[in-house]
Amino acid sequence: MKKFHTIPIPSNQYLFLRKPLAVAVMGALASVMTPVVSAQQEPQIEELVVIGSRGAPRSAIDSAVPVDVFSAQDFLDAGSPDLNNLLRDLIPSFNVDEQQINDSNSLVRPATLRALPADNTLVLVNGKRRHRSAAVQFGNSGVQFADISQIPSIALRQVEVLRDNAGAQYGSDAIAGVINFNMKENRDGLTVELKNGIHSDKGDGELFELRFNKGLPLGDNGFLSISGEAVEQDVTNRRIQRQDAENIRMAGNTDVLPLVMPGGLPDTKRFNVFVNAGIELSPNQEIYGFGNYSERDTELGFFFRNPENTGGIFTRNNDEGQRIQLFMDLSGANDPLNNCPQIRTGVDPVTGVTSSVAARLAGEADPNCFTFLEMFPGGYTPVFGADIIDFAQVLGVRGEFANGTRYDFSGNFGFSEVTYKLFNTTNPSLGPNTPTSFEPGRYTQLENTLNADFVTPVDIGLSAPLQVAYGLEWRRETFRTTSDDPDSFVVGEFALTQSLGIGSNGFPGFSPQQQGSWSQESRAVYLDVELQPISNLLLNFAIRHEDFYNTFGENTDGKFSFRYSINEIFNIRGSIGTGFRAPPPGQANIVNISTGILDGVPVSDGQIPPTNPIARLFGGEQLAPEESDSYAFGFTADFPFGLELTVDWYQIEIDDRITNSGSIEITPETAAQIEAAGITGASDLTRFSFFTNDIDSRTRGVDLVASYAHDWGRAGRSTFTLSHGWKEQNLTDFTPGILTRGQQLSLEKGTPDNRTIFRYGHRINDWRFGFSANWFDTEIVTPSNANPSRDHYLHTEWIVDLDAEYTFRNRYSITLGVDNVFNTFGERLDAKDIGTSTSNSSKYLQGAFGTEGRFVYARLKLDI
Repeated sequence: MKKFHTIPIPSNQYLFLRKPLAVAVMGALASVMTPVVSAQQEPQIEELVVIGSRGAPRSAIDSAVPVDVFSAQDFLDAGSPDLNNLLRDLIPSFNVDEQQINDSNSLVRPATLRALPADNTLVLVNGKRRHRSAAVQFGNSGVQFADISQIPSIALRQVEVLRDNAGAQYGSDAIAGVINFNMKENRDGLTVELKNGIHSDKGDGELFELRFNKGLPLGDNGFLSISGEAVEQDVTNRRIQRQDAENIRMAGNTDVLPLVMPGGLPDTKRFNVFVNAGIELSPNQEIYGFGNYSERDTELGFFFRNPENTGGIFTRNNDEGQRIQLFMDLSGANDPLNNCPQIRTGVDPVTGVTSSVAARLAGEADPNCFTFLEMFPGGYTPVFGADIIDFAQVLGVRGEFANGTRYDFSGNFGFSEVTYKLFNTTNPSLGPNTPTSFEPGRYTQLENTLNADFVTPVDIGLSAPLQVAYGLEWRRETFRTTSDDPDSFVVGEFALTQSLGIGSNGFPGFSPQQQGSWSQESRAVYLDVELQPISNLLLNFAIRHEDFYNTFGENTDGKFSFRYSINEIFNIRGSIGTGFRAPPPGQANIVNISTGILDGVPVSDGQIPPTNPIARLFGGEQLAPEESDSYAFGFTADFPFGLELTVDWYQIEIDDRITNSGSIEITPETAAQIEAAGITGASDLTRFSFFTNDIDSRTRGVDLVASYAHDWGRAGRSTFTLSHGWKEQNLTDFTPGILTRGQQLSLEKGTPDNRTIFRYGHRINDWRFGFSANWFDTEIVTPSNANPSRDHYLHTEWIVDLDAEYTFRNRYSITLGVDNVFNTFGERLDAKDIGTSTSNSSKYLQGAFGTEGRFVYARLKLDI
């Protein structure tokens, strides 16, 4: 079958099939998985890449911009099932943390490339833009990005990582770079893998993984490659008992659990199916399609609700300002607060009984006086999680006209839905009638894109034909917030009379005021010209104009890059360009309101859109694109004895980076002023924040990659790779008071400034051995915004991984591996160093490589 070069443009979603039909099709495809007796070969790196250039494909080392290329085997050999972790262990400038208790960050983990936020890296699949996850991350900037963990690693043929600003070529989000996942195109063979592993030191976090890939022919000149995986990751625990909880146990409340707030890897179950297909219609035309359906269920713990001091649930202040246990009078009396016991918190000096025990006994003895201690005598820790559904589908046709022009017409639809869930908690305002499990709401992300892309070679008498690429794109993003569980946000009868909390405690549901649907549409046109005026000089010029016609308007970006061959060994290369990131509807319209009681009246505080009239009064305005200027220069060397070396310096300046405004207090006087201005709703708001374009930053760095291969004859073949990344990020401008000192340090020093990765592989006969060592530079932890003396710098660490594989009969293989051989957990938390409180439960300081320790695994693979 003739191979057409994919034009790597940001195509996206066009709704050809609804999700139920697609699921049925995938199920039917899986049912025809008849084994084909044809041993599948180990995936190999393709020498030619197309990412970063719309002209003819070229080798990565001959590219005008830095591109890393990884084979499928690089991902299959590792122990982790998560593509984020796999990329972190391959690319020094790529970082991702394990998230233990961190809301949506624990469900869809944000990663950084070149120290920039996750939504500054564009993700492509087969050269087409991957849709965003519906999970919007709160915190400094509210990022919303593609969830690459939905892609089965067994489906990969090759991964290309462009480490260069590419906004003029690919549109929004490509400020830090582009990652392109190329899928397998096999038309025969069956691969099945079974992997089992566990964190050996603690004996927890067992991993079970089943993966398969099946290739089928479509006619005489087509292929259908089906890949899938089922993953079950058990929880780990890397926490200790909170001292305040232990104090209550020691005071006699034995219902307090010995470990009230476990934390580590969340409990995760995941199922992914990916289909890639193509059929040659003629020697010059091919139709193609690919897509996925994924489901993931994740659960993790929240923070402990202490039965001795958690206001609005277990305790309140009496008229004298004393802290007492909270009772709800169910008798219907006009003065309910005086008809139940007033038990001071703490240990009674006369009886020696702690207040949570005394209150539970009093509530059980009097049916008219209810306390939540009757339901949760030892307090409680909510369990937070989400069910995530992800679906994508791309259909297109590509080929070549008679004049040599290559074309690619495509349509793309993407769907992501996050349904939040909460267990072991209450809506306090409902009193004894509260449910203990809730479904607070759903975020839904829909994306549709149509693309028409062309590349025309023009012979103008130069050493190579001029490559002229041009095209059109239309894209629409829609973000929705909905809720079907009124108990998660309703204001119950006890809210006004007895000052109890409102909404599902831990994650209040999305009220009708928060629900809605928002869309953003854009249309773009681009031109990309690549020429070689002389044989050893490559020049590239790109320009892209995009109009977000229903939101913030127009944007134009340009880029120039070059590669000059000094001789057969050395090249120099560089680029200069502009880029942008358009704030998506989810970030621009997210609302996260929590409700409390102030003087017996329900009031709200939380995140509101910057276009809300109240936010506008405090300087809020419609979010604008983040804009960047990027510069890069480097050299490459391809030595005849097999050593390849690339060194690239870069600088990325971003203006108008989006950040959180910080909490803004609304006093009664300010609320009256707002109401007088004709803006309603201020009287129900006590404090709020909104996203704003407030930060300017500069990021500088150097990336070095060296690779070498040597054939030892009968002793086998060895490959060596050494890569190093250095970066420095500074916030050059922001409004004082917007960021705390801790937030500023997190943005500037939140990832290691230096990382080194050394990888060695050796193959001899039926054996393969792998060794990798990751070095992480120091990081900073800032437990106090006001006290720099409590800052803590993590030590540098090496993380070493080993694996060995034996293959017999060319189709069966077994692998034994150890990740984090030396069982490195990071630094043990020292209360004296960082000033932890009695509510702390962390056992280790969180570093870039996590706190899970050694992981051992075995994998069995079958190729037929």
